[in-house]
Amino acid sequence: MVTAAPELPAEVLDYVRGVFAECKRRAASKMSRMPTTHETALDFSLIEGISALGAPQQLGDRWVIRLDAHYLGGGRHFGEWEIGDIGLIVVIREHGTVRLRKVAILQCKRLYPNEQAFEEDTPLDYAIGFARLMPDDVTALAAEEQRLFTFTTDSRYRALSVADNQYQVIEEYEEQHQIPVHYLLHHPLEIPWEQTIPLPTIVDLESRECRLGAMVTRSRDVRASLDEKLPAYRPTFSDLSGNGWPLEQFVADELLTCREGYIAQGPNDSGLFQVFNRRTGPIAAAIAITIDRIGTSN
Repeated sequence: MVTAAPELPAEVLDYVRGVFAECKRRAASKMSRMPTTHETALDFSLIEGISALGAPQQLGDRWVIRLDAHYLGGGRHFGEWEIGDIGLIVVIREHGTVRLRKVAILQCKRLYPNEQAFEEDTPLDYAIGFARLMPDDVTALAAEEQRLFTFTTDSRYRALSVADNQYQVIEEYEEQHQIPVHYLLHHPLEIPWEQTIPLPTIVDLESRECRLGAMVTRSRDVRASLDEKLPAYRPTFSDLSGNGWPLEQFVADELLTCREGYIAQGPNDSGLFQVFNRRTGPIAAAIAITIDRIGTSN
């Protein structure tokens, strides 16, 4: 049975918000430096950010927060694909007793620079393996040519296609299991953005403010925004820019406060099992946020 979870204080939400803001900045910096970075590598940045910043943290004498990240690889890495790329697990405990379990599923897509056609990892890439790192002479010469890549409000999420198989199955999954799916949309630090490759100078983005980066939006809101578009339409930044939250706000202010996500009805909840307890489940990686109340003072 679900019991009332303790209300989370501002210092807990601020801490979680700060961790995810830094992870978002790392992924956005990678994308800004190399605009053609594949979506999987951007997901890795978020996972690595959590693993680097996720040591258990005590806040005052009342709260301990632990963040864990685990990458398994998902269906598409074995010739198929997932409903989502990253699962978020939230567990809130009070003096060792679980008060709340909830989950969110994030299907990740990246904004493409205007100069790049659709290009992501394929089953063939995984079959070839590390031989992809040994380009032939023609490919090596092409890599030396200077090219300008730009992101504008007309740039497209080229791996997101209206009414394709994944688009439809996500909707069916939500209807069947009553577990909402959210899109995590990767962006550079800001838009507009441009970058010349090979880099003409050493690019230091550590001090640059992240004004955009990863945004999270409900899949149903994405479908509503694209309802009048023809099948195979690939949305632009402008099409979806009015929806959602920055990643850190989604996690701290929507997921942890129970406005978004799926609340599990105990450890054996069928929805929880469907998402996280099966190797053939719909996600490739999981981030767990465990919050313990250890004190009683207010």
